Amino acid sequence: MNYTSTIINDKETLEKLRQFLKVNQLPSPDIRLEGSLYFGYQDKDGKLIGSGGLELYGDLALLRSIAVDEEFRSQSIGKGIVEEIIDKAMSLKIKDLYLLTETARTFFLKNGFTDVPREKTPNVIKLSTQFTQVCPASAAVMKLSIG
Repeated sequence: MNYTSTIINDKETLEKLRQFLKVNQLPSPDIRLEGSLYFGYQDKDGKLIGSGGLELYGDLALLRSIAVDEEFRSQSIGKGIVEEIIDKAMSLKIKDLYLLTETARTFFLKNGFTDVPREKTPNVIKLSTQFTQVCPASAAVMKLSIG
């Protein structure tokens, strides 16, 4: 499957991302451009088929909004998105990537992430809206050291 990625950098494409995430049952109201880097992934016809992003906190980041349109799942697109975002995080000198998930723990384990006890999560990540408002306490906290 061929796809291209673009950086989401304006309110119009941010709104498209929010709608895409809503359709794919991921939280979106707290997503913002400031202090973040989000990507949209399009097929050859320009249809948004995937997404992913980083909330940046110094040398730490929170991996957010990894989604693939249902029609395009099981084609390794999610793995490609995660790999591209990890590469981007490395270029930004991110040391550790964190994420919270309720449904994709196994996927992220296969992609090198490990479970982290909530109490061992850095405070800056614990203060994120993802941690404080969006995800329930039952969400898995995971980490990947990259730097």
